This record gives sequence, structure tokens and C-alpha cells, in this order.
Amino acid sequence: MRLIALLFLLLMVVACRTDVAPSAAMSTADPAVAPTQVVVAPRATHAPSSPTPLPPSPTPDPYAVFAPLTIEGLRSRTYGGGVIIFVRVLEETPSFTRYLIAYPSDGLRITGMLNRPHGDGPFPVVILNHGYYPLDTYQTGNGSTLAADYLARQGFLTIAPDFRSHAGSDDAPNIFRAGHVIDTLNLIPLAQALPDARPGKLLMWGHSNGGAVTAKVIVVSDQIAAALIYSPASSNIAEDYAFRADRTHLHTGQPTGRRSGVIDLVTIEFPVTPAAAPDLYTRLSPLGFTRSVTARTMIIWGDQDETVPRLWPEALFQSLRNAGKPVEFVVYPGQPHSFNAAGNAAYLPAMRDFFRAAQGD
Repeated sequence: MRLIALLFLLLMVVACRTDVAPSAAMSTADPAVAPTQVVVAPRATHAPSSPTPLPPSPTPDPYAVFAPLTIEGLRSRTYGGGVIIFVRVLEETPSFTRYLIAYPSDGLRITGMLNRPHGDGPFPVVILNHGYYPLDTYQTGNGSTLAADYLARQGFLTIAPDFRSHAGSDDAPNIFRAGHVIDTLNLIPLAQALPDARPGKLLMWGHSNGGAVTAKVIVVSDQIAAALIYSPASSNIAEDYAFRADRTHLHTGQPTGRRSGVIDLVTIEFPVTPAAAPDLYTRLSPLGFTRSVTARTMIIWGDQDETVPRLWPEALFQSLRNAGKPVEFVVYPGQPHSFNAAGNAAYLPAMRDFFRAAQGD
């Protein structure tokens, strides 16, 4: 019996083993304790960032030394300092007294002529910029006396600067023709400070080279109420250079004076040519800056002008008109570069009325 019982137990064990599912029988490990494969990610490494490339260095401006003479340069600085000195009386007339004056301009002593009307002020002030004269022959009042005297008889206080290197003024080169502009800009606040000056903006007149000076002044200064520009030299400085270079050839071989042919050489006044520095010449010229003008402007020209072609005043007129500025262009038939008696009789009263209207008179 004991043997039979042992055989029965043995058969039961075998039966139990053969009932195990094949997949379970093939398993070699309990999933609960099977080793987990740990994948260790390599530590993140960042490629060294490339430095942001610096912008290319700007090419140095080889003509940066002339930047203060450009329109933007002239607009970025201040003017004035000092006072107008009455040196002596030059003449007494029934309507006004004419004085020789002097004033400072960037370290230079500039002389000029001032007409003060008789009577009590204040008077509206007109600055008159004369045209070209040889440096050794120019005398105070040349080119501006007719207009200055007419206006003084009409109750305007007039000031006509000689400019640097003219008459009793100190000598200094007129680089890119900007020196005369600076002398005028330095005069403006000094004229406004005169006890006899009507407060507020001034008036300005300019003939020939003085017309070009005036065109530059009105794009730089906002202190001009109205400007009369009379037979102006070109406001395109490259054209002005060509004109003066041609004039220099006409004077070749002539003896030099103390000033003429010395400090007014084209190579001194224009140390760089337009061909070498076209961008500089653009920045020297007022035509690209007429949007800044606040003055009312009248441009006059005679159709028999032997010096100034119509192109020059026309270009200034078109630039001002395109900028939306109040401007007139009046052509006087039969009139030369400096108007004759008939032309003066026509334009002087028109100028007076233009100036009075600009000041609300």
C-alpha cells in the first residue's frame, strides 16, 4: 500500500509539470525582477557658440575734415558771440547815418557798412551780401550801396558785411565758398541784438556771389523772414567750382596782389575737386536741403545776364518750389547781370514791398 501511494504521488507531480504553458516553461526569469536596461544619455554638450560677427568697419571718410563746411555741418553748430562795434561814421545823409562797423566771426575781425535811419527805432534789419570783387580792389560797400541806401531811406536798418579777406577784414581762405556764409551766419544774432533792431527775424538780400551766400544761409538759419536773391551764382557747388576754375584760367599770367591770386586760388578755395569727391560736393550744395527753408524767397534775374545763365536761378527756384516753399522767380527783360537804371527802378520798390509784407507791415 505504501508503494502504491508513492507511485500515485509521483504521477501527480509529473502531470502538474506537463500542464505548464510552453511560453511560461521557456521563461527564464520573473519579469518583476528582470534587470532593466538603463540607457544613460551622454551629457548634453553645446557646441561653442560662434561669436556674432562684428559689422564691417565703416570706410573712413577721407574728406571728414571738411564736414563742418557741409550744409549739415553748418546746421549743427551755433553762431554769434561778441558784439557789433561802430568804428566810425562814414557819412551823414538827410535820411540815415552810414557807419563803418566790425564784428567777430570765428576768430576773425570782419568789417562792414551799417546804415541807420534817422529817427527812433526799432527798425526792420536787412543784411546785404555783395557779389564777387577782386580782393585787392574791393572797398566797403561795393556792390551793396545802392540797395542799402534805398532801403535805409525806406526805414530799414541795413548791414552789409565785407566778408573775410575783403576791405578791412582779416585774411582767411574761403574754403568751398563757405567762409562768407559763416561770416553772414555769425552776423545774424549780433544784428538781432542791436538796440535799434526790430525784434524777431531779419531780412536778407544777396547779389551774384552774395546770392549764392544767401541761398546757403536760408537753408541753414531759421532766422530769416524773407530773402531777395538777385542774379545768383550757382547753388550747385560743383558748377560753381567749374565756373571759378574757368575764370582762373582767364587770369593766368597776371601778377598777384597782396590777396588776389594768393588766398583766393582755386586750389585753395577748392582743395578737393568734384570728380574726386562727388558726395562731398552734394553735401556742400544747398539744393538738396531746401526743405529746411523757412524764409519767403524772391529770385530775380535779367534775361541779358552776361555772367549767370538762367539755369542757375531756375534750379534754385525749382528746388524751393518742389519743397513746397513760398518762392517767386521774376525775370526782368533786357537786364544785365547788374541791373541798369530802368531795372533798378522796377525791382527796388518791389523788394521793399516784398520785405514789408514778410514782416506784416
